[in-house]
This record gives sequence, C-alpha cells and structure tokens, in this order.
Amino acid sequence: MATTKEKIIETSIKLFNEKACLNTSTRHIADEVGISVGNLYYYFKNKEEILIEIFINYINIIFKEITSIDYEKDEMFLLKDFLLNNLETDIKYRFLHFELNLLLITFPKFKKIKEEQLQNEIKIIKKLLNHQISYGYIKKMTEYELDFLVSNSWIIATNNLAYWNFLSNDLFENAKKSTLNMYYFIKPYLTQKSLDDKRIKDIETFLLKDYNEK
Repeated sequence: MATTKEKIIETSIKLFNEKACLNTSTRHIADEVGISVGNLYYYFKNKEEILIEIFINYINIIFKEITSIDYEKDEMFLLKDFLLNNLETDIKYRFLHFELNLLLITFPKFKKIKEEQLQNEIKIIKKLLNHQISYGYIKKMTEYELDFLVSNSWIIATNNLAYWNFLSNDLFENAKKSTLNMYYFIKPYLTQKSLDDKRIKDIETFLLKDYNEK
C-alpha cells in the first residue's frame, strides 16, 4: 500500500501532466489525494519541494542502466535496455519535457539542483563513452568531439519528446519516435562491433515495426 508521501508524488505527477505544474496548486494536489493542505505541508513545504523529489526520482530511473555498468570489464552498454526501458518513464514524466524552461525560471532551488545534476550527468556520460570507446563499441574521437557528443545528447534527450507531443496526442508512439531520435543520433558513432550485435539491431526493428507494417 502506498504511503501518503508516495500518493502525493504520484498524484502530483498526474496533475502536472494534465494541468501543467505551474497551473497546479498544493490545494489541487491535496484535494486529489484526499488530505488537507496542512497534511501535505507535513511532507513537503511547498510545490517546489514536490517538483524536486519528482525530478530526482526521474533521474534515478533514467540513469539506472548507466550507473550499473561494470567499468572494470569489457562490457557493452545495453543501449537497447536504456532506450526501451525509458519509453514508459518519459511518458510518465512528460511534463518535465514540456515545461522545463518555465520551471527553471520559476523555481530557483529546482534550477540549482538541475544545474548540479547536469554537471554530474556530463561526468557520468563521459565516463560511459570513454569506457565504450576503449573497448571498441564507439568510434574514437577527440576530447572536443566528445564534449559536443555529450551536449548534443543532452539537448536531444531533453527536447525530443516535447517535439513529438506537440505534433500528436499518441503518447506511446511519440515516445517511440523520441527514442528513435536518440538511436539515430547515436548510431553513426557506433562501431561495426556494436552494429553487428543483435541487441542493437533489435532496437531499430522494434521501433520501426509500425512504420514497416504501413
């Protein structure tokens, strides 16, 4: 059974997706959960604290595969798992894609945490890429090229779902298209060693299945 705190988080995500975070008050959240605003404030001082916890939960899910890899071994990063497992995650937390710029302007503590997290993400992704380059899964590149690969990856991952959601209301198909955005961006950097792996081929097969059947 979910705790009151968990219910507040899940209800907030639902309302933020439906009404937008900026249009949702703590009163809306409390009413939907079935508690008083005072009870909600026992768990979270304000809406920004709720937003921050949601964001941290999202990041922990997104980076689960990246942080679990054994960097001491010749281990191919499971790009398939990373991309496909995050399909549902991006759908669930889609308001973070839609409202990101407004959230950064409106909530200073959230902005600070987002900035700190970005610095951490850069280190994590660079470590992963260097590991994959060293074992021949990703093509060799200069440090300068690596910097822009990381920055472009972040830009695409942050904005691609919002792009498709503006064009269509089919959330699952939009998430698949945003995943294809990431796959096609990364694909040219993969070595033949990676491209020959069945797990890489399976990503494209799954994501293009509906298009091939049309």
